[in-house]
Amino acid sequence: MKTNLEIIREFYETLNFELVAPDVDWKVSDSFPADSHYQGRKRVQEWAAELAVQFHDWKNVPEQLLDTGDAIIALGHYQGRSKVTGKPCNVPFSHIWFMKDGRIIKLNHHINTLMPHRAIAPNEVLKN
Repeated sequence: MKTNLEIIREFYETLNFELVAPDVDWKVSDSFPADSHYQGRKRVQEWAAELAVQFHDWKNVPEQLLDTGDAIIALGHYQGRSKVTGKPCNVPFSHIWFMKDGRIIKLNHHINTLMPHRAIAPNEVLKN
């Protein structure tokens, strides 16, 4: 059986939603593009599709994974390019993944939400 750390690494590499529990609790930072609180694997897959509509070459790049037993903390960056403006986006994130029986049962997602909005704002509306 794979460790929780191996499962999270695999999820980042493949986005294999079979690693996600059918009744997952997935909380995305408020004001993040396509933000919400999603219940269930199908809704999470729909969220991922909504995000793909806004960015080219979207990547989740974990740089550090910390194993705490039933939870994995990931620190990394989102990378992509806005489909509206062409601007690049490089946003630090922290994810807290909760695990049970070899599946992801919960995600708490944290980022500076202004950064992706700067990439998708067509006319520099969002400034410091």
